[in-house]
Amino acid sequence: MKYRRAKRRPCSLRGVNCLKRSTHVLLMALVASNAMAQIGLERSKMSATDNYSPTWHETINAFEELASKTKHSALFEIGKSDVGRPIHAFLLGQNADDVSNLLDLSEFRESNQNRVCLLINNAIHPGEPCGVDASLSWLESLMNDAKKRSQMLAKMDVLIIPMYNVGGALNRNCCTRTNQDGPEEYGFRGNARNLDLNRDFIKMDSRNSHAFVQLFHAIDPDVFIDTHTSNGADYPYAMTLITTQTDKIGPVLGPFLEEVMVPHLFESMRQLGQEIVPYVNTRDQTPESGIIGFLESPRYSTGYTSLFGTLGFTSEAHMLKPFPVRVAATIQLIDCIASFSMEYAEEILDIRQAEQERLKNAVELPVHWELNIEDSTLMPFRGYKTRREVSQVTGDIRLRYDQEEIWEEEIPYFNHYESDEHTSVPNFYIIPQAWKEVVERCQWNGVKMSELPSDTIMEVEVTYIQDFKPMSFPYEGHHINRLDSIDLRVESVRLFKGDWIVTTDQKSLRYLVETLDPRGHDSFFKWNFFDSAMEQKEYFSTYVFEETALQLLQSDDDLKKRFEREKLKNKEFIDNSRAQLNWLYLNSVHFEGTVNRYPVFQSIEKKQ
Repeated sequence: MKYRRAKRRPCSLRGVNCLKRSTHVLLMALVASNAMAQIGLERSKMSATDNYSPTWHETINAFEELASKTKHSALFEIGKSDVGRPIHAFLLGQNADDVSNLLDLSEFRESNQNRVCLLINNAIHPGEPCGVDASLSWLESLMNDAKKRSQMLAKMDVLIIPMYNVGGALNRNCCTRTNQDGPEEYGFRGNARNLDLNRDFIKMDSRNSHAFVQLFHAIDPDVFIDTHTSNGADYPYAMTLITTQTDKIGPVLGPFLEEVMVPHLFESMRQLGQEIVPYVNTRDQTPESGIIGFLESPRYSTGYTSLFGTLGFTSEAHMLKPFPVRVAATIQLIDCIASFSMEYAEEILDIRQAEQERLKNAVELPVHWELNIEDSTLMPFRGYKTRREVSQVTGDIRLRYDQEEIWEEEIPYFNHYESDEHTSVPNFYIIPQAWKEVVERCQWNGVKMSELPSDTIMEVEVTYIQDFKPMSFPYEGHHINRLDSIDLRVESVRLFKGDWIVTTDQKSLRYLVETLDPRGHDSFFKWNFFDSAMEQKEYFSTYVFEETALQLLQSDDDLKKRFEREKLKNKEFIDNSRAQLNWLYLNSVHFEGTVNRYPVFQSIEKKQ
């Protein structure tokens, strides 16, 4: 696969050694003002000193007004949120006013496959509304720049979700984002069910995620941006960026991201006076220790979209910077990504097609990755000096960032993830119809299935869960199962008319592999969809089983020898009569034998 390589200029992160906070804030405000002027911002509510972000109603009204300005834009509903209010999408594309629903949108995209598609998702965490204001400002600038709009429409379609977490946006407050520098009011992280929607893309518990997934598959976006605001360490940068992890996304898309797209974006932002760095996910407490690349598993938006070959980015504006500064940086990043997508439209379409060809021929795929902590590169970084001092609140030693003193040095960047679990791709999976929640989620994600026409006995590969440990507390409405190991066996399994055959010769292969293989980071097993299959249902009564156990030992010499060996190697076993009887029960025909049998089966034959 050939593609153009962006010119790789060294990205200078050098700056003054000492900067007073008042001067720093003033400079950032000036940068914000200049950025807005460069983009062509005219919205009166977004001056460089304004600290206001619109409500849900105001946002939808503003997008409706934009949609009315040209035949190349439309606003329509894509589904309901958990709070019962609609979720909207805004389309900017050639003759977009013909689109009024998802079916129209799917047909629209089908007829425009030669144009790259950019999807922007805002307010998944409504307390982080930078993307809402930035998207409105960016769109308005396009509406007022006919030449740039015409150039963009010739190459790409843009979809924007104004506010994804409607329930959280309606739960508006001033203070739950502790220490965030504006806006004066914002929404709440949890949705109407108190779910964090950026943990819901695989398990799909919310109506919101159902709406998103329908939109996503209707348009098959080539590039995706999820807009956020970051907390954590303090540093001078107004914007940091999470890129879909390049090792995890694979050997076709990964190099394009790492060698072409990301360097181009960083350089473009630098030329706008807005230097950015990777998301500051520190190895220890402060950036000096190094930054670890974020492994976004499929529960997260970009981890989910990457399953289908979409190039994903999460913008992370820094919460300690003034709100107008954060909005300006988000506008610039959106514009840089959109401009790159327009300029490299042909390469992006080609590289995604090459990814599909790779998956079509894949016989083995990774399902789990681990950070290689021994492998790092040095990256230039500007940070605030840190100090340890006695807390006036607790009396303990506390961390303080001194914004009056900036240090510069190269710090380690750990971003090499190695796949530590692989699966041989079967010709097909079988999902028994009893597991309807899993079947539904697969169908919602475009997985093609066929029903068994009659009851049958089939020899298949069966997975047994050797050991797992559920989390002791709830997490996003579930508990996470921590898997130890699995055992694969070939067995004859009884199947029923209506059970589902899922072939692997389809576009959703990575989705299937990473959700149905229990070892996947966010497999359906990990999210405890199959817990009842792990339970034993039949037991024995000790006083009655005594006679049966004696008969077993008297009639089976091999069983008796193994029983004696077990007693020799385990003293506690000798002293526990119940354990001895249970051992004999588990090794007899009376034991049901399906405990911990994972109820998704695979063909014995693998893809060649």
